[in-house]
Amino acid sequence: MAKRKDRITEIRSGILIGVAVLIAAIAVYGIYYSLGFGSDGPYVALDRPDGSGDVEVSVFFSYTCPICQRFEESLEDWADDLPAGVTVERIHIASSPTNRMFAKAYVALDRHGAADANQRRIFRAIHDRNRRFDTVEAIADFVDGFGIERATFLRTYASPRIARAVTADEQEFISLGLLGVPAVVVDDKYVINMSGGRKQALAATDDLVRELVAQRASSATTDSGA
Repeated sequence: MAKRKDRITEIRSGILIGVAVLIAAIAVYGIYYSLGFGSDGPYVALDRPDGSGDVEVSVFFSYTCPICQRFEESLEDWADDLPAGVTVERIHIASSPTNRMFAKAYVALDRHGAADANQRRIFRAIHDRNRRFDTVEAIADFVDGFGIERATFLRTYASPRIARAVTADEQEFISLGLLGVPAVVVDDKYVINMSGGRKQALAATDDLVRELVAQRASSATTDSGA
């Protein structure tokens, strides 16, 4: 009975998030071009505080998105050459019951350091081999032995902490006014223009990231000499 209630609660949560995303999309669409996304600018700076410490790059994606698969390949190559002081975080959206299942699966894998070992495997299984993952058990079977054991994955997946993390990630997606994936956000403030394609988006991200790293290094040097 308790498991059934948890399942009902999770379904309701997924539905509410989906409705919230739809409402947010409608609200944001009206100001989309006024924010500058309709222009050729490399990014839009949101009205948020400047970051400090490491420069954080958040990449929102979905395993069901074929464009995300192609972007992932470019992202991995780009991330290999990043300077010190930069962190890259992948965030799976949870805007539908299927996406929520995959989002919880990604967070569960990431918690055990098994996300990288399975990232391309899951993309390729879905888009290159037309494999269907209709249940979490199917995902568990697929990732078993690739950085994580089946039982460990299922236990972590079912944790309320994982569900809360996924909900928080989706709320962040909504608050940033994002309309789709893949999406790249730097320091929770700079939303990269994706309209020019993955190469242009990553080039813009690279320029911005290196500029922010240089600014913070200069600021640290100035502060230490004061």
